[in-house]
Amino acid sequence: MDLPHELTGMTDRLATARALEPVRATGGLKARYVFADGATRIDTLAEYGGYRLRFPTTHAAHLEASQVNTGGGVAGGDSLAFALDIGAGADVVHSTATAERLYKSLGPPAKMDIAITLGPSARLDWLPQEAILYSGARLSRRFEIDMAADARLLMVEMVVFGRVAHGEVLGTGGLRDNWRIRRGGALVFAEAVRLEGPMAEILARPAIAAGARCAGLVVALAPEAEDRIGQVRAALGNARSDCGASAWNGMLTARFLGTPEDVRRDIISVTEVLAGRAMPRVWMT
Repeated sequence: MDLPHELTGMTDRLATARALEPVRATGGLKARYVFADGATRIDTLAEYGGYRLRFPTTHAAHLEASQVNTGGGVAGGDSLAFALDIGAGADVVHSTATAERLYKSLGPPAKMDIAITLGPSARLDWLPQEAILYSGARLSRRFEIDMAADARLLMVEMVVFGRVAHGEVLGTGGLRDNWRIRRGGALVFAEAVRLEGPMAEILARPAIAAGARCAGLVVALAPEAEDRIGQVRAALGNARSDCGASAWNGMLTARFLGTPEDVRRDIISVTEVLAGRAMPRVWMT
């Protein structure tokens, strides 16, 4: 008996997904930084799968690290882990050479676990370029950050839904994002996002994204973070995205919705105010 076309297609996709399960990628990075002899240095580094860490010459006081995915993208079922240990007094800027591309999944989500530890007086500017979720992509991502009470943390994350420049129409997909930031052992920031199903319809809802195809988040934790709210809001005075900023309890957050170009532009503006230094060069190329 011949199966209906829809069932035949579903059966083929399931068979393909099962066949690919054994060859899914695992990868990531594990790095420890120390402050010694008046400079921040890489102490230990482990690179897994297709991920590499490069250190561009900047002649700056901090150490800049650029994350590279030699595989070119992430597929459903991939399992990735990134662990950074920023030792006492170390000052690190962590970015990515390009946007991270997440391809259509045939079933399971791609999993990313990011674990960051900051010692006393340490500083980390976590500044990856955008993650692009292709139509049908599924991503489950978790951030676990444990920082000393006097450490300084600046985190930027951008998610682009679909290949906007190619006019891609979003199909069914998913994003699960979980954040936990602890300062001095106390939980100070927790957030969970879950978007699953027909992504174009979900993002069109006024209470979710009102049709925007890019979302951005900036989180800053530092002794002077609250004092920067005036400067950040001034920087957003000419914003092109739908955005806003708030500050409390030694923390500042800013959120953005809009086109990828507008969100990127406004995030750069806010990040440079908070960091007090220019974005990594890879953001400008």
